Amino acid sequence: MKNTRMLKVLSAILILLMTGFMLHAQTSQEAQKKEKQEQEMQIKELEMQLKKQQMEWEMQMKKQQMEQEKKTAELARAYEAEARSTGRARERSFVYTSPSGSDEGAYFIQSFGQESQSQLTLRNSFNGETVNSSGEFEVDEKTTHFRLTANGKVRHGEIALKVFYPGGKVFKDLTINSSAQINYSQSLTIKEEEKKKYVGVWKYEVKTKTAEGNYMLSIMTH
Repeated sequence: MKNTRMLKVLSAILILLMTGFMLHAQTSQEAQKKEKQEQEMQIKELEMQLKKQQMEWEMQMKKQQMEQEKKTAELARAYEAEARSTGRARERSFVYTSPSGSDEGAYFIQSFGQESQSQLTLRNSFNGETVNSSGEFEVDEKTTHFRLTANGKVRHGEIALKVFYPGGKVFKDLTINSSAQINYSQSLTIKEEEKKKYVGVWKYEVKTKTAEGNYMLSIMTH
């Protein structure tokens, strides 16, 4: 009788232990399943955020491109109007945005008239940026006249413009700051004995320091 009771007690303990193991296994599986679901939800949320950021970036790029095209068209119309008013309506003109590496928003206008006249014009406005850009233009042996004009105004910071001879020496160094608006013009005739100094590849440099304002630099040869 005593052995029978002992067997019943042991059987009950065994059943309880097995039930506990099963409940623990079931709880563990549910926890793993819940954790997996949470991870999947986090991944989906991250994917949605990335997709949203990509859409916003694409919309911003498209907006910037449209604004760039609008500015280009406005500059082209303005230059054509200026050409007609100054009797250069027969000149061919090209307007294109700044090349890679130069300051964004700058525009170059290159024109060729009946007297082999060419003009390079840079324009830009800034809202507190600090930039450093440069470029080149060429003066050929047929050139007899050279003219440089520059103007600009800033509310804060400064804009520095430099133009270099083909040999690297500074031709003109101008700094536009809040003290006054700049309007500068210089014309010269290239004599035959001086052509070595002027013929070749010139360079220009534009540097700004937290500038809020705008500038225009124009170089004309014929």
